Amino acid sequence: MRRIPTAETPVSPQFLNIPTGSATLGLPRSNGFGWDNEFDLHSRQVENFAINKFKVTNSQYLDFVREGGPAPHYWIERHGEWRYRGFHGEIPLPVNYPVYVSYEQADAFARWAGKELPTEAQFHRAAFGSPSGAERQHPWVEEHATDHHGNFDFSNSDVVSVTESAAGDSAFGVSQLVGNGWEWTSTKFAPFEGFKADPLYAGYSADFFDGEHHVVKGASCVTDRLLIRRSFRNWFRDSYPYAYTTFRLVEN
Repeated sequence: MRRIPTAETPVSPQFLNIPTGSATLGLPRSNGFGWDNEFDLHSRQVENFAINKFKVTNSQYLDFVREGGPAPHYWIERHGEWRYRGFHGEIPLPVNYPVYVSYEQADAFARWAGKELPTEAQFHRAAFGSPSGAERQHPWVEEHATDHHGNFDFSNSDVVSVTESAAGDSAFGVSQLVGNGWEWTSTKFAPFEGFKADPLYAGYSADFFDGEHHVVKGASCVTDRLLIRRSFRNWFRDSYPYAYTTFRLVEN
């Protein structure tokens, strides 16, 4: 489906408080399919922090570019104006689309803004935790992922506004933690304790435990819904600019 952005008022950054609590990562063994880097199941204590309700938008990133920050790969400047090169060609820069950037660009923006990127554990706490302490398999209450929960599984051929899919908000009110772009974390891609390489594909994860890749979480618009599970970990090289990778900021 082709989505043409309409004129919108740029979304302002809004931080939501996430209280101290536990985050469960990974998968228990002998509990269905999982890639080797998803094992083993474990919990981490996460101290209180605040996180963007929405992903960082093109409009917000544009302020950074105007002050000398690196332009994203999917932007092009023509006649003094930035345009977005999306799935359907060039369009005027959609102010409330999430910005696609590399890890290096996301990290540079965070430092410019005086904030940080979330850790993998913080992402889990914001996405799957709740004020009661209970944890969910998805940010939303329902068991399965459907189109109204987010922009994934090819329901759209490109990103949409960060304000869409409110039904997919987490228990803490954080939007689009799953869908509309993978999200960079500050966690380097590395094995969990108890890691065992899959003998049928020994290099699937281990070849990338090199300190040059960071974990991304969530899902993009072209992520199959079968991959939408709490434990799934994706990763990209820090300088790689071509992925559907977005980000949000935290205050610690």
